[in-house]
Amino acid sequence: MSLIIFFLLSSCVSAATISPTLSSTPMPQPFTTEVIVRTAENFRRPADVTAFVEMAAHNNVTVISLLVKQDEDAFIESGQVYYRSKIAPVAYGYTRFDVLQTMLDEAHAHGIQVRAWMPQFHDQVAAKKHPEWQMMAVTDGQVVSYTGSNQTEYFVNPLNPDVQAYELSLIKEVVEKYPVDGIMLDWIRFDNYNMDMSDSTRQTFQTLHGLDPILLNFDKPSPTLDQWNDFRTDAIGAYVERVRQIVPAQIHLGVYILPPEFVEVGQDAGKFNMNVDSLAPMCYFRDWGYPLEWFWESCLASAVQKSGKTELIPVMDSNLTDEEYRQIFEHIRRDFPQVNMISWFYHEQWAEEVLTRLSEIAKLGQ
Repeated sequence: MSLIIFFLLSSCVSAATISPTLSSTPMPQPFTTEVIVRTAENFRRPADVTAFVEMAAHNNVTVISLLVKQDEDAFIESGQVYYRSKIAPVAYGYTRFDVLQTMLDEAHAHGIQVRAWMPQFHDQVAAKKHPEWQMMAVTDGQVVSYTGSNQTEYFVNPLNPDVQAYELSLIKEVVEKYPVDGIMLDWIRFDNYNMDMSDSTRQTFQTLHGLDPILLNFDKPSPTLDQWNDFRTDAIGAYVERVRQIVPAQIHLGVYILPPEFVEVGQDAGKFNMNVDSLAPMCYFRDWGYPLEWFWESCLASAVQKSGKTELIPVMDSNLTDEEYRQIFEHIRRDFPQVNMISWFYHEQWAEEVLTRLSEIAKLGQ
């Protein structure tokens, strides 16, 4: 049985049995659609942008979240950018192709908003140029540069004032040079409890709490470990407030967040929800080996507790089954009526058939 048929009234039900009150109740509007778009995987020339925007417009996309600062450490270093920056290096192949400006021109002509997706503290460019900015971690009692858990990654210290000033300068550059409709922050976090262990961070915490954090037992809950995490989440919250101060009020400011239950990453959205317009929890249940019901029972439920009055835009994979989508939307409509937009993530090149399917799926929440 197809998903669309699932939501139609059965032909076996007589019209006379339908309550007049129910029949006159307006159906909820379909979820509006944001697509998260990786630049290198999708755009090599201006014609690629034109084709993508036309495809997006045809499939009722309302917001495009465009990667303008590389997030992953793959064939392009994290921290390189896809616009004409005077601060950060432009990614190879994009010095004459300003993807951000091209996207703004094309999308705005079709009435589609463009939000600049700007990862923050996952930044190989900054870490290599300023080794003193690197995220430090304690491993087996030794403080070392953090280079990732499962693969090589480059982080900079979110608590370092110079790091913050650098990342803020890039955001300021974008909002001053480009008519973006929004900024979407990402990677405003640590990777686990045992970081950052830079000298300055340790000294600050020791001054406040009388303990060098390298002495903490990160594997066992304790009041001191809570103090350490509060210290880090307070700093992240203060950083988001600084971002809000340089992003004009008319420009949407959102944050892609890990599920709030991941407390070890030092990201407490409850400490910065008042300074942003949206929170977008990444509810990738398959990636983390959770059952489907984790999506609404934990990821969305915990995000609601952290969001306050801030708009909640769940992010989900674009390759789930029809039945998984049916269950997810059923629970969103019933338990989370404040959710009006769905953000779709696709790691590879967006194809027409993928967008068309998601456009139809978004209607199923009606």
